[in-house]
Amino acid sequence: MDTNSNYLAKELARLGIDVFYLSSVGDNLTRIQDAIRIAASRSDLIILTGGLGPTDDDLTKQALSNVLGLPLYEEAKEVARLNNFFKKRGVKMSLNNLRQALIPQGAIILENAIGTASGIIVNKDEKYFILLPGPPSEMKHVFEKQVKPWLKANISTSRDYLHSHTLKFIGISESRLNFEIEDILNNNANPTVALLAKNGEIHCRLTAKVKSQWEFEMLIDPVKKEILERVGQYYYGDDDISLEQIIGKMLTEKNLTLVTAESCTGGMIAQRITSIPGSSEYFLGSIVAYANSVKENILNVPREILSNYGAVSKETALAMAEEVKKVLKSDLGLAITGIAGPGGGTEEKPVGLIYIALVGYNINVCKKYIFTGTRNDIRWRSSTWALNLLRRSIEEL
Repeated sequence: MDTNSNYLAKELARLGIDVFYLSSVGDNLTRIQDAIRIAASRSDLIILTGGLGPTDDDLTKQALSNVLGLPLYEEAKEVARLNNFFKKRGVKMSLNNLRQALIPQGAIILENAIGTASGIIVNKDEKYFILLPGPPSEMKHVFEKQVKPWLKANISTSRDYLHSHTLKFIGISESRLNFEIEDILNNNANPTVALLAKNGEIHCRLTAKVKSQWEFEMLIDPVKKEILERVGQYYYGDDDISLEQIIGKMLTEKNLTLVTAESCTGGMIAQRITSIPGSSEYFLGSIVAYANSVKENILNVPREILSNYGAVSKETALAMAEEVKKVLKSDLGLAITGIAGPGGGTEEKPVGLIYIALVGYNINVCKKYIFTGTRNDIRWRSSTWALNLLRRSIEEL
């Protein structure tokens, strides 16, 4: 998946730089050269990612050098940087890494502080060529630290730029959200409003072309207000904030601790919660009780509940939540049990049947859901709705 182009297109739009074409080409010198010529024939700014490594199939700089007629030379500062990079890691540098010190004549070097391949900027015949490393983490680092400031200073000054603001919803379908705000979706030219279906969530993106952040906020505020007046009960946050971050903030503010007991999700809820730095302040631990023997012997779920109602039931989910809260000594216990598939379902208990329970601190609730999709879809949606049940319950405290 070409995540680099996706990232760059969004970032360039925010700088007021319109992206008209995306091209992919394999590691072949002739075809890369052809792709560069085509790009230069129709665009003023061409960004290339990848092909800056030390191996024989890393051909981007050579291709650009051939097309522009700019010789490559070995840059002494790049040689020193590479030597230092490997020395710090206690690794001997291979001679082929010196290929990464070859720079087209007249290029601006974009130092890569977290990898071996520096980026470069070349200006030839009023065309700008920016070469970035291929690994996404390195590409983003070089773009943020080096390219973005250069673009702001040299390319995007005084341009209108695209800015987006995303509203995030859980508990409402895309079709229902579309129905509730259909007139808003159809009547706005600037800002535009679009719905994006995520796995377990629906995102509503407001986008406008503006000259300033202030202008953007003035344009979107009344639209956002109208949307939230209609469907605000399903809204949980904006832009890059995650459900896990919202929950962490809420638990911290209310000075509550949380533990989980997971069956069908296999620890996914705990993983998502602990992905947030500082989560040890409110998350104590988890028990992955996949087998009934673990539910009974570790979680202390009564045998008669498992026998009478089955592992996938409201009664078992509530018992799991109550017992994990006791075993791990927490304020809240969140539990989940279900059938993720693709097998294991029956007419009475189909694949996708999920029970999510939360107990403690005056909360005692269990919700039943039936999700569709692949095994991974069901597991992810289940974890999302479990986190949302937690969020909604804490809100009501």
